[in-house]
Amino acid sequence: MIVRGIAAVLVFWWVATGLIIAMQRAGWTRVSALIVATMLAVYGFWELRASANDDSAVGARRSFIGGALLWGWVSVTFYGGFLTGFHVEARGVPAPAWELVLPAIQSTLLSDFAALLLMGAVALLLHGDRNRTGLWGLIVFWGVQQIAKLNVFFGVENPAGNFLPPHLAYLRQFFGPLKNSWLLPTSVVLLTIATAVVVWRLRRAPTEGQRQAGVLYATILALAVLEIIVLGIPLETTPWDSFLKARGH
Repeated sequence: MIVRGIAAVLVFWWVATGLIIAMQRAGWTRVSALIVATMLAVYGFWELRASANDDSAVGARRSFIGGALLWGWVSVTFYGGFLTGFHVEARGVPAPAWELVLPAIQSTLLSDFAALLLMGAVALLLHGDRNRTGLWGLIVFWGVQQIAKLNVFFGVENPAGNFLPPHLAYLRQFFGPLKNSWLLPTSVVLLTIATAVVVWRLRRAPTEGQRQAGVLYATILALAVLEIIVLGIPLETTPWDSFLKARGH
């Protein structure tokens, strides 16, 4: 049960991230990715509803997959440039600066608003049901993304600007200096504590489904800890280099 849960998160994290990167190669590939992601999101809603009252380990994984597919749609619409935010040019002021806080929020406002709307829709869909693993998974995905964005804004040694496709290059104006701020170690400590708390709670969970859900949440949080640490280390290679090469730039 634990191995399957961890494997589900790892496979989704690596494959989904890589495909989203690679599909930014051209206009037609971005549109194709949007079509596929939208179809998968519809299927994700179906999985969430179908597993809503299944509190087994399988039900928890199905619900998680449903939420993960919705998060995939949010990522595709953002990286494809379909649903990002307002393109604001804040020239002459390097990040981090108070003058850039509002423009930085505006630059991803539509994507964040779409994610919040999806969370609200899923909360309504699963209201009163026993299995809401997908909803909490969606919330965790969004939450750790916000932490990563804040770290990049305040400054990290490895902001991974090469992950941004050309049509999102304007976001680099919100990247802080190439040195680690106080927020990076703080984020690592807080996320590690959150991971430990989830692991402790899952050991005391009364049902198989709740224990499996805890494994899924803990794995996402552990990967978030790893990603934040990587942001603070100037690495020349990443697990997604083959996908970057497929993107072509």
